[in-house]
Amino acid sequence: MRYLTSIRLLLIIPITFLITLLEPDAAHNATFFEKEKPKEITDTNKYKPLAEIDTDGDGLTDDIDEDDDNDGIPDLYEDGCEVNTAFGTPPSSLTSTNYVTSIYTNYNSFWASSVGSLNPTGYDNVSELLAFKVGSETYATGVGASVMIDSDGNGLYDSMDTDGDTTGDVTLEETTWTALRPVTKIKSGIRLEGRAIDGNTSNAVGPQLTSGGIPFNPYLYEGERGLDMGYAIANIDNAWYFRLGGANTAAYGDGEMDILLTQGAQLGSGLNYNRLHLLDEDGNYLGNGVEVNWNNTPVVGNSNVDQYNVNDSSSGRNQKKNIRLAAVELSEFGLTPAERAIAVIFRLEISANADPIFFVVNDKSFITACTPQDTDGDGIVNSLDLDSDNDGIYDAIEAGHGQALVDGRLTGPVGTDGIVNSIQATGQYDNGTINYEIKDSNNDNILDFLSSDSDADGCNDVLEAGFLDGDDDNYLGTSPLMTNSWGVVTGQGGYTTPRDGNGNNVPDYQEFSSAPSILTAPQDTVIFDGNSGYISITAANTTQYQWQISTDGGTNFSDIVDTTTYSGIETATLGIYDTNLNFDGLLYRVIILNEGYVCSTYVTSEIAQLSIRVKSVITNKRITYRIKKE
Repeated sequence: MRYLTSIRLLLIIPITFLITLLEPDAAHNATFFEKEKPKEITDTNKYKPLAEIDTDGDGLTDDIDEDDDNDGIPDLYEDGCEVNTAFGTPPSSLTSTNYVTSIYTNYNSFWASSVGSLNPTGYDNVSELLAFKVGSETYATGVGASVMIDSDGNGLYDSMDTDGDTTGDVTLEETTWTALRPVTKIKSGIRLEGRAIDGNTSNAVGPQLTSGGIPFNPYLYEGERGLDMGYAIANIDNAWYFRLGGANTAAYGDGEMDILLTQGAQLGSGLNYNRLHLLDEDGNYLGNGVEVNWNNTPVVGNSNVDQYNVNDSSSGRNQKKNIRLAAVELSEFGLTPAERAIAVIFRLEISANADPIFFVVNDKSFITACTPQDTDGDGIVNSLDLDSDNDGIYDAIEAGHGQALVDGRLTGPVGTDGIVNSIQATGQYDNGTINYEIKDSNNDNILDFLSSDSDADGCNDVLEAGFLDGDDDNYLGTSPLMTNSWGVVTGQGGYTTPRDGNGNNVPDYQEFSSAPSILTAPQDTVIFDGNSGYISITAANTTQYQWQISTDGGTNFSDIVDTTTYSGIETATLGIYDTNLNFDGLLYRVIILNEGYVCSTYVTSEIAQLSIRVKSVITNKRITYRIKKE
């Protein structure tokens, strides 16, 4: 779900020439661009909301579609909503004590619990947070339910009917809140699910949201607005950097809470905490940090959950868990007026024993949508671009889901999330999840569809895919390029099955390789006439050998094709048979190649000379001498 640029043509040649050059339809659907470094679109005036646009034609408008171009990569990943690079040691943190004292959810239609008056029934199923209380104020989250009332019809809930008399008896702050989605793949910790979610309150029959090694991320943003408290992850020890669209400076010091943190399981020994810091676009820390100490935070409710290990086995069933929540106000970060306007990155540090349910921000306080990213600088944001890095390989192929494509896009039915069902687990068609792990071949936190060298072997993806990069700039073809409205480079080739030079079913651009090298050169060899011998080398990173022979003292060499006199002509060891004096003085060398590394040429070995020696036998009466003549 992004914004669409209203300027699809970046003109670098006169418009009259452009119209002459292109077919009529192409003139409307093409973009010329000079290659430049990856950029993000920062001029929001160039974008308009996509409430009436359905880019991929799947029946869902882009404002609610979580995969706007149907390439099988959720927009979350294409927009780069998390920064994966650490920015040094953060400053010290001040402790926040804005504890949540009451929570209200839609569990069994309506459920409430408060500090000092805990609900005796712990929720064990879907339980989306409707509202929460901090101090004297109760904040609506924007999640709808029959108890929520919008008395003035402005689209925001202002009261709540907790006693069923159809009249609001709890006044609400008219706020909406959104759970942030970490892009970093979470593959450790223990997944917690309400014990009734799997339909069996007696046994833990298996995780319902992700399984089979699929990252656990969706446990932190399930449900409406990502606020289902029925899911959590225990024992995560990590630091995440969330990139946001910016902060609302008017929210600073307005007395309204801006950030909501959660703790969804029993506390471990030692300090249990969340620490927050704000940074600018360049990674400079702003103000001070804010710490929530869960050891000092009161329990506001309980849940009953099943627990699952990384390998999907159960680590406990029907476990009672304490729930704690705390809020943070922007003024607690101690920002100067200048810093308030440039805070665009959150750093969230979670201690080893902290157990988040979700990480939520007030929509009034932050622009929760990321600034659209345009990695290849072609004027089409990644979430609408079928080749986000212009390497001639469709993003859908680089992602690794392995599904059949039509012009770089998936086909087939989609759920209410806009993601094609074929890349989602059965029964999970509407929750924004996928059933595969997006490829990051070299584990550098830059996903392959955004990387110019996915395997980090020094040979760019364009060349390793078997395509041409005439100006060696990591983009398909030769500049200037032309892309169509889907961000696909036209007129430069590409977009066929990527090369797999060594035939091991791993494309070369996703398999680290390097140039071949000779470790031990072939040596001059002596063979007695009529006998056999060998010349060999040892080589590294080599998939192909070809031995050659010279009969004119090294002026010319030709490939050996005679398999009667020779063996191993395409291996590291050349066998030579039935020699005679005519072989004396012949020269041999071998050419090696790594078929999986197209950025290297053939490597030719040093020359080895073959010498033939004659065997003679002299008999003198009763003594036989065998001698070797030079």
